[in-house]
Amino acid sequence: MTPTMVTALAALGGVLVGALVVTVAFDLRIRYDERKEKRRRQLDHKVKEIETLLVLNKKIQEILQKRSATMAEYVSFDGFDDAYITVDDYVYLQSFSAQNNFYLPNYIIEEFFKQIGQRKVILTPEETVNIGGYAYKGGRVLLEHFSDTLMELVDERKAQLKQLSNEELTYFSH
Repeated sequence: MTPTMVTALAALGGVLVGALVVTVAFDLRIRYDERKEKRRRQLDHKVKEIETLLVLNKKIQEILQKRSATMAEYVSFDGFDDAYITVDDYVYLQSFSAQNNFYLPNYIIEEFFKQIGQRKVILTPEETVNIGGYAYKGGRVLLEHFSDTLMELVDERKAQLKQLSNEELTYFSH
C-alpha cells in the first residue's frame, strides 16, 4: 500500500468514527428531549389534577356553608346532619364531574353520587321548587367525608408532583 492509500483509509476511518459519534450524540439528544417533554406533560397533568380537585372541593365547601343561610328551610328535617343542595349546585357538580372526568378519580366520584342519591328526601315538586333544591338525609356527613377524601387526593398528587419534579433528568437516564 502506498502512503497515499494509507492516508485515504485513515481519513475514511476518521470520517466513519466522526459520523458514528455524531449519530450517537444526536440519538442521545433526541431521547433526552423526548423524556423532558414527557416529564413536562406529566407535571402539567398532575397540576391540572390538583387544580380540578381543589375546584371541586371548593364547590363542596360552598354547599356546606349554605346551610346557615337557608336554615329556615330545614324546619321539616329532623337531623343536623341533613344537607341541602340547590338544583344549580347539583347540576354543576354533575357537569363538572363529566367535563373533568380525565382528571378526577372516577370511582370516588361515582361512589359519591351513588351514596348521595340514596339519601335524597322525597319531596313533592312544589316543595322542591319552594326550597329551590334537594334535601339529603345525612348528606352533610357524606359531603364532609367527600371533601376530606378530595383533600387526601390533593395531598397525594402534591407528593407525586414533588417526587416527579425532583427526579434528575440526564442524557443517560431512562
